[in-house]
Order: sequence, then structure tokens, then C-alpha cells
Amino acid sequence: MNKLNRIFKVGAREIDAPLPNGSLQENVDQLMINFPMFRFTHILEVDGIPQSDGSILYEVELPPCKTNG
Repeated sequence: MNKLNRIFKVGAREIDAPLPNGSLQENVDQLMINFPMFRFTHILEVDGIPQSDGSILYEVELPPCKTNG
């Protein structure tokens, strides 16, 4: 079985998928433990951008900061 290398880009930081053999949702669920901002995003398989090295990059769009005023 080939591993699918997934990379999640949050701002300037790139995070490797913690479960190389897991599904996209399993990886997002695992990332929520250490990166709470993943709770407020929706990542779909079609959002992945294939890279030249065979990995798939998911750019995570964070919700805007809330301000009073």
C-alpha cells in the first residue's frame, strides 16, 4: 500500500499529516488535538493541490479574528 503524503499549510507553517495511511478526516481529527484552529475549518479532498514530489498540499483557511467595535 502506498502512503499518501499530505501536508497542511496554516499560514507560513507546514504540518505533515500525522497518520500517513489514514483518511483526510482521520488526519484532521488527529490534528485538532494539538492545533485547535482545525476545529473551525472545513477541508475537502478536492481542496488538495498536487505537488511535484507526489504529495498533496492542503491550504487551511483560518476564520478571521473577531474584534469588538
